[in-house]
Amino acid sequence: MKNSDYTYNYLVNAFAGAKETAEELVHDVDDQVFLRKPAEDKWCMGEILSHLIQAGNEYLPQIKKGLNKPHENLAAGGEPFTPNFLFRWFIYFVSPEYQRPVPTVKPFEPINAVDINRQKILADFLKLQDEFIHILKQAKLEQLDLDRIKTRNPIIKFVPMSLTACFAIQEAHQRRHFEQMKELKKRFGSV
Repeated sequence: MKNSDYTYNYLVNAFAGAKETAEELVHDVDDQVFLRKPAEDKWCMGEILSHLIQAGNEYLPQIKKGLNKPHENLAAGGEPFTPNFLFRWFIYFVSPEYQRPVPTVKPFEPINAVDINRQKILADFLKLQDEFIHILKQAKLEQLDLDRIKTRNPIIKFVPMSLTACFAIQEAHQRRHFEQMKELKKRFGSV
């Protein structure tokens, strides 16, 4: 996906696809594989999924705040949507196309591996995706302009960002970490 030309359907399909991918990755692995770290300072599959939930739970309230206005005050308009230059760069930075390690900020840290229940963490992830999908479908129904509806960055509060950027960051970030989970499943799943 280019960092421009996002549509409602692309985003809805991406979050629906994330549900399928997560279920496929988690379905046929046992807890030993799901919680096995490749190194002491690296995350296991469960921690990666927890990290994605933590990140999503930081962005979701900001998205809701952006939409928490009287309907007549929400910008209407059509797709496609394009995040501004700064956020197009950031989307790339959290996508699988960017091959370097990216540091994790404190609010996005996963819960401890010993506290992870595989079924619960998967259910929480699927629920989060459903919330994103529901919001996007409602926005499509109302023909809201995701580029012009602004909210705050969940980490750097003084930085405004569009809802397009919020959704696109989540989508790219999830794809990045699914690649890591696939590698871990491949590496440890056949042991």
